[in-house]
Amino acid sequence: MTDIYDVVIIGGGITGTSLLYAISEYSDIKSVLLLEKYDGLARLNSNSRNNAQTLHFGDVETNYTPQTAKRTKEAAELVLRYTDSLPDAERRRIIQRCQKMVLASGDFELGILEKTYKSIRPLFPGLKRVGRKQLAALEPNVVKGRDKDDEIAALLSDNGHMVDFGRLTKSFANKAMRHMRKRIHIKFNTAVLRAEHDGDNFRVVTAGKEYRARFVVFSAGAYSLYFAKKMGYDKNLSALAVAGNFYYSKRVLNGKVYRVQLGGIPFAAIHGDPEITNPGLTRFGPTVTLPPELERGHFETFGDYLRTFDFDLPTAISLKRILFNKDISRILRANIAYLVPISGKMEFVKHEAARIVPSLKNRDLWLAKGIGGIRPQIIDENKKALILGEAKLKEDGIIFNVTPSPGASSCLQGAVADLRVITEYLDKEFDEGRFERELGEVKHHLRHF
Repeated sequence: MTDIYDVVIIGGGITGTSLLYAISEYSDIKSVLLLEKYDGLARLNSNSRNNAQTLHFGDVETNYTPQTAKRTKEAAELVLRYTDSLPDAERRRIIQRCQKMVLASGDFELGILEKTYKSIRPLFPGLKRVGRKQLAALEPNVVKGRDKDDEIAALLSDNGHMVDFGRLTKSFANKAMRHMRKRIHIKFNTAVLRAEHDGDNFRVVTAGKEYRARFVVFSAGAYSLYFAKKMGYDKNLSALAVAGNFYYSKRVLNGKVYRVQLGGIPFAAIHGDPEITNPGLTRFGPTVTLPPELERGHFETFGDYLRTFDFDLPTAISLKRILFNKDISRILRANIAYLVPISGKMEFVKHEAARIVPSLKNRDLWLAKGIGGIRPQIIDENKKALILGEAKLKEDGIIFNVTPSPGASSCLQGAVADLRVITEYLDKEFDEGRFERELGEVKHHLRHF
């Protein structure tokens, strides 16, 4: 007989396990199954090797509006409160405080920095504007070797954290599995082939077995949109796979140093970060590539990637507008140059890393092989533009989590948004009061397509 679960979650990254934790801890839902195609949790984008290891608060992101910064802060505080509840040894392995700033150089960037400071200072009273002299004390290598005529300043945050999101993913799963009175199962090496309506329920088909569910949640990264299209939930969306690459150096920064970023650009500006798994290193990146695959390093996903596109006129127009946008095309051209052997690293040091640490030489950096994941950027073919931020597709009894925003920092915020939908659909209870007392309030502002 086919197993029946209240909820089946597809995907064992931080999005899937945070929802698993929220369901098990704060609802009266009795049975949940999480299916993961690989042999463990956090094998792809949630792995610490494949993301920037940053808990984003919105305080050093100059491309955020005050409204976006407020939502980002609310989301990050949920994660911070969760980790504060953990035993000290576990918390230290997952999250560590660190210095964090956004650096501006030259009149144009300084103008953006000042505008950002004025607009978000009420949200972040601990945010400070620091000049060259203070920077020399805080981050000596940011000033060392820099032209004396290069006017610089930074916004210094008092709330910087680096996070091992892979460990956080496993923490959520471990917490969920402790609920012995509920049927909480996780199955590895179980690739989902398709999900189908089966009367009032769903049939989830894998290579070896079928499962039935009253509600299904796809938390499978770029594959979520693939499955949405496979099930006929098109919504006129496509996925543009964007990958990040990184360079390592020996440790040359005390904390995280971001650079000024313009709004409307889906790619992060190059920044320097401490490496949570190796305190002797600094990581610079991410550079930008557009690999034809849904999972980094898995070219066999090329065919599935193509299936996330609608090969029609609106798609072609959308891609043309996006890829030939002046700022986006400039970034892509530069990043293609960074891939060229030998000269690529020279260009990266000159135009990117040395803008953070001027004294860096080519010999000081090496490519971080096998580091960096894929984050899908969603194309709205109706608007013929990229959707910046999170994207969820919701139908009766099913949710497709395509891309969270800003990344793993919003995992619990997204989990609550999904849990509200799930409990309403299943006529179950979400103990939102307890969630707010323990972790914080989640506003009703996350949208579903």
